[in-house]
Amino acid sequence: MIFGKHTEEGQAIQKLQNTIKLKEKEIKDIKVECAEQFKNIKDLCFINDYGDKYLSLKKIHEIASDNFSALVKDLAIDEQKENAKIIELPTTVQSRK
Repeated sequence: MIFGKHTEEGQAIQKLQNTIKLKEKEIKDIKVECAEQFKNIKDLCFINDYGDKYLSLKKIHEIASDNFSALVKDLAIDEQKENAKIIELPTTVQSRK
């Protein structure tokens, strides 16, 4: 069945198509941001900072923490629509040092 673009059905389909395009752009933007952050982490792994070997680890931790917090916040907002579940990983004794 073919719907004209001025009918209710046609407008509903067009609205859904626009929503899908916006969601696809949002997903692409998130992937690009994640890729940039992973590149930052990768680059930090190869910095030769012999004066303070924990400086790179601290920076990596900051990047991971900030991005994790942002994702949790986004998921918490979407949780009202979809039941998103956040799994908090346990902290080990070694990682607290």
